[in-house]
Amino acid sequence: MPELEKNIQLLVAQYGYHAVPFALLTDPAGIPWAWVFLLLLAEEAGKNIALMLVYGFAVLMAFDHILYWVGALGGQKLVRKICAKKPDWAPLFEATRENIHKRGALAVIFGRYLPLVGRWMGIGAGLSAMNYAKFSLYDAIGAAISAFGFGLVAHFVGRKTIENPNFYPIVLSAMVFVTVVSVAGVGISWWKSRQNREVEPVEMREVESVK
Repeated sequence: MPELEKNIQLLVAQYGYHAVPFALLTDPAGIPWAWVFLLLLAEEAGKNIALMLVYGFAVLMAFDHILYWVGALGGQKLVRKICAKKPDWAPLFEATRENIHKRGALAVIFGRYLPLVGRWMGIGAGLSAMNYAKFSLYDAIGAAISAFGFGLVAHFVGRKTIENPNFYPIVLSAMVFVTVVSVAGVGISWWKSRQNREVEPVEMREVESVK
């Protein structure tokens, strides 16, 4: 964590406002800790906080929408090719698509906070053929939470918080907790989808036997 603080200070000194994309798009932790540190240090560096918040929101929206169209245009073709070569995989892709459709809002708004994979949430939405208008709405909410929510909290908490000896242990504990909960949520969702896929063929056979 102290190393992250130093890196953010260097980014602000070297790139100014353009440290925003680096902070938001390169942090693999899920929770945007680099963005939090950037906002903690920004005012001290003489940066306009309102401008940085709007810039951060725009960066997240643009990146997610680009990924959506990558998934929608390129990903669909790739899935069709894979399913043509491996027909057994088709139910898996279909179950994943249905899962995203059922939990569309949660997947887009909060899926971005999954460690490592969350940043690529837009590809999953495009790949599942989620309605673009719905994706845009959900993505705007998620981007606002990340940019304005975390950013404003960091700004109002202030720079002195970092100097508190309990700051880093609390942050590390929060990171571990969020990571465990996120991974557990994904695991439970995957397990339920798998159970449903196993139950459906059995139910179909029972119906056919009755006929």
